[in-house]
Amino acid sequence: MSQPPAPNSSAAGKTTKVALFYLALILATLLWFTPVITLVLTALKDAGDFAVNGAFSLPKFIRWANFSEAWETGVKNYFWNSVIVTGFKVPIGIALESMAAFALTHMHFKWANRIFTYILIGLIVPVQMTLVPLTLLMNALNLIDTLTGLTILYIGFGVPFGVLVMRGFFRTLPTAIIEAARIDGCSWFRIFYRIALPLALPAVISLCILDGVATWNEFILAQIFLRSDELRTLPLGLVQFSTQFSTQYDQLAAAVLIAVVPVVIVFLFFQRYFVAGMGGAVK
Repeated sequence: MSQPPAPNSSAAGKTTKVALFYLALILATLLWFTPVITLVLTALKDAGDFAVNGAFSLPKFIRWANFSEAWETGVKNYFWNSVIVTGFKVPIGIALESMAAFALTHMHFKWANRIFTYILIGLIVPVQMTLVPLTLLMNALNLIDTLTGLTILYIGFGVPFGVLVMRGFFRTLPTAIIEAARIDGCSWFRIFYRIALPLALPAVISLCILDGVATWNEFILAQIFLRSDELRTLPLGLVQFSTQFSTQYDQLAAAVLIAVVPVVIVFLFFQRYFVAGMGGAVK
């Protein structure tokens, strides 16, 4: 007769599975952080140290001057251009998207669902398909090579996703609150501004994070519609560290870190709102 399993065999097997699970998480974390670690090590080396020892070795001495040199080389100008574009695009875009999403959700007018469907079509149209007509339109409006024109394009391309996120959250709001406010004589704009928008704060903040990161990192439209070096945004400006014959890897890595740090700080500061906002969007 076979012997019955030991009483603690199931507990031991469960412990082994948990240990393997955490080991896999640690390995995945190390794999994910490898490019970040390489970037930091490269940013702290001089050009000779990088050329001799490569990107994965520890720096012989820490060279903080890479950051100041990259900043003065042109990153400072590119950085503030990105701040201007993102600073105007995100609040204006979210205001328009929130109002459109609220109207399509609670103002039950004819063709609301069809209009929402038309807006969502913008999510499936590749940016590359729009470049020729957009170039003709922007040229006719004299908006090529201007930060204003680039900001308008970013607002337009962000509307479909923003409306989708905000509409998903507004659908979770109790209709009784909206109806009670209407009975009390509140206008639709007052209901939106005083009731719906404060309740949708987690969705607004999560959308600010997503929208801000997308705008901060956008490259294709900036490459096509910005011609002057002094108007380049940060992703476009980083290309200037690589020429036909050489690449300044030390200063390029420092410039990339300068570009990444603001995004990481904003995300860490508002991360507690992110899950709640996206959870409402999924609903």
